Amino acid sequence: MASNPMGGFWSRLTPRERTYILVLVLVFFMMGTLVLLYMRDKALRETENEIADLRTALEMVHTKGAVYKEKLEQKREREAKISDESLFFSTLLEEASAVAENVQANNQEELQPVDLGGGLSKRSYKFNLRSVTLEDLVKFLTKIESKPGHIIVTESLLIRSPSNSEDRLNADVTISTWERQPEEGAEGDDKDKKGGEDEEDEGGPS
Repeated sequence: MASNPMGGFWSRLTPRERTYILVLVLVFFMMGTLVLLYMRDKALRETENEIADLRTALEMVHTKGAVYKEKLEQKREREAKISDESLFFSTLLEEASAVAENVQANNQEELQPVDLGGGLSKRSYKFNLRSVTLEDLVKFLTKIESKPGHIIVTESLLIRSPSNSEDRLNADVTISTWERQPEEGAEGDDKDKKGGEDEEDEGGPS
């Protein structure tokens, strides 16, 4: 029976050399975790700035005078970045799992939505990932955050390594998205327009 080359290599190392290798592996995972956290925090700050700008635009839309149209256009541009369609988190995770085949989300739970005012709301969803590689984890989260038509960020990411001798990770993840409610005035205008068309049809020449 052929011997395990890794076992033979490991047995030939001195205790100090084994300690150095374990420290290097631990440093690798810590650096990867720090990079991921930095990227997620940066994306979250940018999104929160966009949300703050949108709320400011909603407040300034009532401004009178020559700047009214300009502020209204800015409001529309920012609103276009925030979807008014509800996001299905479970479907989103299934799509991400199709890209990262070795990643499956467990213990999924949607948190209580937060009303931000001005027709905006924040929705969050948490889940666990078990025994995944760093590459698959990045691929999975990238797929989630690149969902077309929605702003989605990884708001919380807690990574743990079950063993220093393995390249597998456990992660507790919380993702968030922002949604806006359709303007009631726009819906009312559509209804009035439709009602006017019906009246024209009824009052037409016989």
